[in-house]
Amino acid sequence: MELIYRAKKPETIKRFMFDNNIPLKLVDIQKGKQMLFVNHEQKTKDDTIKKGDNLKIVIPDEPYDPSITPEEGPLDIRYEDEYYLIVNKPANMQVMVSNAHPTGTLANRLNHYYQTQGIHAKIHFINRLDKETSGLMFIAKHRFLKFLFSDKTDNKVDREYYAIVDGLLENKKLCIELPINRVEGSIKREVSMTGEECQTAYQVEKEFNNYSLVRIVSETGKTHQIRVHFAHFRLPIVGDELYNTNRYPVPEMLLMSHRIAFTHPLKDTKVEVVLPLGSAFESFMKRYNVK
Repeated sequence: MELIYRAKKPETIKRFMFDNNIPLKLVDIQKGKQMLFVNHEQKTKDDTIKKGDNLKIVIPDEPYDPSITPEEGPLDIRYEDEYYLIVNKPANMQVMVSNAHPTGTLANRLNHYYQTQGIHAKIHFINRLDKETSGLMFIAKHRFLKFLFSDKTDNKVDREYYAIVDGLLENKKLCIELPINRVEGSIKREVSMTGEECQTAYQVEKEFNNYSLVRIVSETGKTHQIRVHFAHFRLPIVGDELYNTNRYPVPEMLLMSHRIAFTHPLKDTKVEVVLPLGSAFESFMKRYNVK
């Protein structure tokens, strides 16, 4: 894989790589030379670059993951470049393979897409969604590209969700800060003072017939976090069969990842992908003449 950067100031290649979180050991070596190029001319880490130079850093491709069987199937791709991919995942689809779900997952389809498109990489999910949740997933085409959005860097991903909850919220805009832990012997989670700290910031967009359309403007990404935080206040998500005891004629849980935005760490450009409300949301609201 080739990492292409445009220099913003004069400095050594080594210093540029340090500032951009690129470890020297990551660089591919061929015939005893590191694969570093400035304006197509091979250089060493101690050479300098000037403002406006194109710096190419070649890193080894990754092998395909043999544990993920490639499966042909539709992929709703909303953004793609050489480095990243944003896909709209359907509700009720597992994200990653497991012993219980070796096939039929988003990872299976992605592995097929990678192989047919000549993308030599493992699958690196930057965000995760529950099986029941629909919407946008952000994927890196190399482990280093995923690392660029880790806690060890300054790069951030803005994620927003929509949900319809069962009830009306007293506070129309709030950040829920409650720790969550796994229920022993269950896949469920619960609010627990011994759990992991997490925050869910939301604001109410619409209220209708004792339901609320809520936009979640930030969350810390723990398993079931949004579902558990609202259920804790007896405001579970409509269609959530794990945390909501009420049953509705809806085809899916009404929680979706509707927006992902970030500053591209290589291209230094803004990327934003936004989905409209899903058809299941629209159908549910239409019953109550909500526009």
